[in-house]
Amino acid sequence: MKQTYSTTNEIRPLLDSMNHEQQEIFYYVREWCMKRLHNPDVEPLRLFITGGAGTGKSHLLKCLHYEATRILSRKKNLEPDENIDEIHTLITAFTGAAAVNVGGVTIHSAFGIGTQSNSLNDHLSSDKLNSYRCKLHSLKLLFVDEVSLIQSNLWGAMHSRLTQIMGINSNTAIFGNVAIIAIGDFYQCSPVAAASIYSSLLWSDHFECIELKINERQKSNLSFSQMLNRIRKLKKKEDVNQQDHDMLEKCHQRYLSKDYHAEALHLFPKNIQVDEHNEQMIEKVCANIRIFHEVDILKLAKNAKVMIIKNICVNDGLANGVTGRIVDYIENNNSQVSHIKIKCDSANVGRLHRISCPYCHGHDTICVTREIDTIDQQDNSFQSKKGKKQFPLRLSWAMTIHKAQGITVDQVVISTKDFFGSGMGYTALSRVRTLEGLFLIDLHFDKFYCNENIDRVLSQMKEMKRKQPIFQQSSNYLNILSHNIEGLKCNFNAFRNHHLTQNADLICLTETWLSYKNLINKFDMNGYHLIHKSRSSSFSNDHLLHSQKRGGIAVYYRDSISVQEIDSCEHLNLEHITFELLKEKIIIVNCYRSPQQNKTEFLTNIDHHLKEIGIERKIILIGFINIYQNLPTTNNLTSLDCLYCNFTLKQNHHK
Repeated sequence: MKQTYSTTNEIRPLLDSMNHEQQEIFYYVREWCMKRLHNPDVEPLRLFITGGAGTGKSHLLKCLHYEATRILSRKKNLEPDENIDEIHTLITAFTGAAAVNVGGVTIHSAFGIGTQSNSLNDHLSSDKLNSYRCKLHSLKLLFVDEVSLIQSNLWGAMHSRLTQIMGINSNTAIFGNVAIIAIGDFYQCSPVAAASIYSSLLWSDHFECIELKINERQKSNLSFSQMLNRIRKLKKKEDVNQQDHDMLEKCHQRYLSKDYHAEALHLFPKNIQVDEHNEQMIEKVCANIRIFHEVDILKLAKNAKVMIIKNICVNDGLANGVTGRIVDYIENNNSQVSHIKIKCDSANVGRLHRISCPYCHGHDTICVTREIDTIDQQDNSFQSKKGKKQFPLRLSWAMTIHKAQGITVDQVVISTKDFFGSGMGYTALSRVRTLEGLFLIDLHFDKFYCNENIDRVLSQMKEMKRKQPIFQQSSNYLNILSHNIEGLKCNFNAFRNHHLTQNADLICLTETWLSYKNLINKFDMNGYHLIHKSRSSSFSNDHLLHSQKRGGIAVYYRDSISVQEIDSCEHLNLEHITFELLKEKIIIVNCYRSPQQNKTEFLTNIDHHLKEIGIERKIILIGFINIYQNLPTTNNLTSLDCLYCNFTLKQNHHK
């Protein structure tokens, strides 16, 4: 087990596409990470992020993990193959497939917890405990995904193990004083034959809660998204409304018309139904079926859709629940099948395996061997039965609804008649991206209901402390945003989509890293005018900064605002854009000082510029001048941002 992370280039598209709900949580967690970096005694964060299927919980988790890892390991950016010696953050999940989906490990393997109910609280030997302490002594923030599947006794075992590892008395601190962000949806499937974690004393009194409500998965189909939200919270004795009834009836009629792909995923509540469908499909689709009789009978064939049913190597994506197709068999000298080659549905699965496996090297496949040889050595969930040597595979044209939790497909065929628990109907329906991809074998509306205790549980939890909006939606205010963007080109999408950008009247940027050669109109935004000044145009030819890369300064202002740019009468060797707001008769100076520019030179030049403008006029000086202040605002305890004003407005005019 080691510190895992996404690189800056990998995570950038996710950061760029966060909606305003995700951004609010992102910056809330980021603020805690900054506090924790500078103060080890800060109160541990305990946050539960919930939301319906498709609201971007996994998306947000990956963004949070990246930023937390970057801050807590004191890295400016995270690069490929970078060695981060200590584990500062860790992503865990109950199932192997869920762990793979978010780049984490299983709870059981992370903390050495057994899977059997009678082994959850087993103590580690001194050697094993010391090993976990060496690995996790620097752990500051733990992410736990798909918490709706976690039993309360496992939650308690996690608390006990973390207090052991951190060497902290469990009577004085919970979870070893490690911060925890839990992610999941209690309205989806609950643990089978076990109590959920919200019944634990280690839950509701200790966690604050925030709910994501914007559906990203079905956002192109608003009526489908709204139906899912209604069914998500439908009580047991409530009727499905007429609109939803009609929509689901159409899904049933489409099934009767056989409008779906022949190999579309089928979901059933029970394993016996899953096995029946898979048996039918292998006989229908495949030729030359081979039967493996070890312990239990396993039918396989080339081109068969299969699922791995044991955690082989979670770190490499080879986990329980991962699916693919059989492409070949490898036989030993006795003409017995020793390896089964599979092309997994995700190209990310098995990258490490392909480096070392002679059969898969240079190919997009993985090999599965018999079960006793494939168990992940870090995974304590396996207790082998003597002589059991079956391949850890099962056919996967169909799977149970519990198994499908967390996946998304284009088409799904569902049987509702034997739903046996709360949240099952909602979980099944929300696996598909569009209403047109949903097909219902049968319709039993009484099977769609939630656990009515969840409303009470969530209402009793503390809400995440939300900040007051920074910008005011009022004509009495002029909303000004100042930002050191460190590259407008690479950060443009994130900048353009940020909720503060969209609510700002004036946007003052520094370090755009654009030269006069860049096509500035590529960075236009609807509703705004853009003024840009490159670094080279701000300094005389003989100045050391004239030919230095990066720098650059920009201002966006709304179309509704009248401005007039003010040029210096002489070359000041000062990176700035100065303009007057004609209606307000206020002058804005947006400036930047490179660390390579002499501080005395900068202060002399800015003083000269202000006197040239007329110091008696109303001036707001905004910028990033890289001068140390008492109040740190960066990871390196410096203060980059400044705002100075030579006049005072009434309180109801400024904030």
